[in-house]
Amino acid sequence: MVCKNSTKNIVCKFYPLPNGLFPLGIWSAKIPQKTLVWYKSLSVEPNSLLQLTSEGHLVITHPNGTISQTIDNIGGDSEAANSAHMQDDGNFVLKDSNLRTLWESFDSPPNTMLPGQTLKSNQILYSKGKGASNYSLGNFMLEMQGDGNLILKAHQFSDPSYWYTSTLVSNLNLVFNESNSLLYLANGNGNIVYSLTKGTPTPVKDYYHRATIDENGNFQQYVYHKRNGTKWERVWRAIDDPCKVDFVCGIYGLCTSPNNESVKCDCIQGYIPFDQEDVSKRCHPETVINYCSGPNVMNLKQNVFDDTDFQFYPDFALINDVDLESCKKSVMDDCNIIAATYNSSTSTCVMKRMPLLNARNSSSSKGQKALLKVMVAISATLACFFGALAAYYHPYAKRLTRRRKFLNATDIGINFREFTFDELHEATDGFSRILGKGSSGKVYRGTLIIDDAEIGIAVKKLEKKIEKSENEFMTELKIIGLTHHKNLVKLLGFCMENKHRVLVYELMPNGALSSLLFGQKGEKPQWSQRVEMALGIARDLLYLHIIDVNDPHIIDIANFAVTVYSKHTITICQSKLKLDKIIKGESQELAGGINYHLILSASRRLQGTYNYEAVVLEKPSEHFRNLTSFKLVHP
Repeated sequence: MVCKNSTKNIVCKFYPLPNGLFPLGIWSAKIPQKTLVWYKSLSVEPNSLLQLTSEGHLVITHPNGTISQTIDNIGGDSEAANSAHMQDDGNFVLKDSNLRTLWESFDSPPNTMLPGQTLKSNQILYSKGKGASNYSLGNFMLEMQGDGNLILKAHQFSDPSYWYTSTLVSNLNLVFNESNSLLYLANGNGNIVYSLTKGTPTPVKDYYHRATIDENGNFQQYVYHKRNGTKWERVWRAIDDPCKVDFVCGIYGLCTSPNNESVKCDCIQGYIPFDQEDVSKRCHPETVINYCSGPNVMNLKQNVFDDTDFQFYPDFALINDVDLESCKKSVMDDCNIIAATYNSSTSTCVMKRMPLLNARNSSSSKGQKALLKVMVAISATLACFFGALAAYYHPYAKRLTRRRKFLNATDIGINFREFTFDELHEATDGFSRILGKGSSGKVYRGTLIIDDAEIGIAVKKLEKKIEKSENEFMTELKIIGLTHHKNLVKLLGFCMENKHRVLVYELMPNGALSSLLFGQKGEKPQWSQRVEMALGIARDLLYLHIIDVNDPHIIDIANFAVTVYSKHTITICQSKLKLDKIIKGESQELAGGINYHLILSASRRLQGTYNYEAVVLEKPSEHFRNLTSFKLVHP
């Protein structure tokens, strides 16, 4: 089934992609560059058919005649559709016997609007994936909110939008006028409330028009001359600096756009791409560094980058009336801070939260200076480190060769320390000093000599009944290694030798939060300190929810997962977090971290927030435990 309009300018049919997929698409037949302005169903196999059934539904059928997918959403008491029409404006419609429209492609837009189309209240355009032939779901969205505000945002995150119209008038629609090709917001009476574009010398009779949210998160209007056009040309865009799009280069990525046209993504210094083919997916630390450990502090320096910024709110701290040297000193003096920005015109120093997001070197960051804490001669340091390891383990080369067939640090892509089982056995006095026990195994206290310094470690030895395959264990190490936050317990290394699965963490000397709140010994935290603890846990949970959308999300915490670093500084132990893998389809596969399993759920953040509330409620409950009554007083 091939659908064409009366002038045969626009067609609707399966479009072959280089990757072997055949999305159902709509495009202009008169333009050599086939740009899909509407698409549906990417996983269509060869020899499939598009049919209008006798029941009045538009369906895609397999080669054997069975239905693969229903395109329309006609239901209820509606009369069955008996005809399909491709209109001259590019709208594909299904109509009943009275020529009433029952379904139209304009009501389910993917990433593009055409003249005559309206984005109604609460409707959304989603960007496509990166790459000319990648029509999977992208990272960004344009939403006509119910409150009348038109926004652009990264749809995986709950953070504020990076572009908006501030038109807080309910029930507005985004209109792409078919006669003058203008984009504007109009109310139910058709009155213009806000204009996005002004008159341009590109009349509809001479030009094809489209408005698209592109793969880099910008909403732009393009034109193509009908007689002598050679390419789509932009005539308007929502954002002039492409690097002002949130998360356009991912976590720890740096966006540059010297001409304010294209986007180039690199990793910030000290970080490497997770995917060499697409740096924008995110970057991760080249090596895991504990910035607060004594030996590491001696090997740190600070680099300053001109006309560069880390633009992400909320910031950690703002220091006013300082010069550049004072700002640099503030960063070096706080081991929990690794980056800041300095503005010489306002004499302000802004400490940045982890993870580092929206690093950019573009027109909007002129005059800013980015400060980044890095290891001195990191490459040489690593070379010496691994050379020393090779010399140290030389007498055991055969045994190590056998061990390497399971896993090594290079396989993970993150430079964790890989320990031998004998090394950990000695460090923990034969696994005799038990710190605690969970459902997945026991945790032991130990000490190690690293870089001539003795450090305390917590060694989690997973029970043999926890059968973790190499791939599962590697995946979880990757996930943990990509998180870096001052309130997360740091993973120092691992052991995967024969059937042993062991995780090595830095030691939290003050134990679990539950011990601090409910223990019999020691001073109990005051009310103000409990509030600060709750805020710290909330910041951790927010960080874990946004670190990446392509990997499992942290969705749950419990009181025993919250530990105490210093007197009232709260950390979350990563091995006691529930994880949720994003798996397509309707799989009921169990997903989770080490011995933490759950049926897949669409309410990841809600569940994480709910369990956070359960933890927080334990704080006031202990505070009031011995009171016979109390009152809640409005502040």
